[in-house]
Amino acid sequence: MNICVVSTFDGTTNDYMEMFNSTKEKGAGFFSNYDIGIIREGKIALMINITDMEKFQEIMMSEEMQAWDKKFNCTDEVYSLEKMN
Repeated sequence: MNICVVSTFDGTTNDYMEMFNSTKEKGAGFFSNYDIGIIREGKIALMINITDMEKFQEIMMSEEMQAWDKKFNCTDEVYSLEKMN
């Protein structure tokens, strides 16, 4: 399933990338491809192909992720993506 996660937070792009790279290593088995777009400092769009939604949700709801969200006042908007022919 292809999704887009738009994250808005009170940090820098580097703060986000550190968290993303840490999460990526821990959850290597739940996605097959991704692209990250920097909208501006404190706003990122992540387009990702999720191959195991249960594992993805586990990562998103983990204590570590919840702490990061709280620290940086992060809100995520998640959209489903379908390729148009």
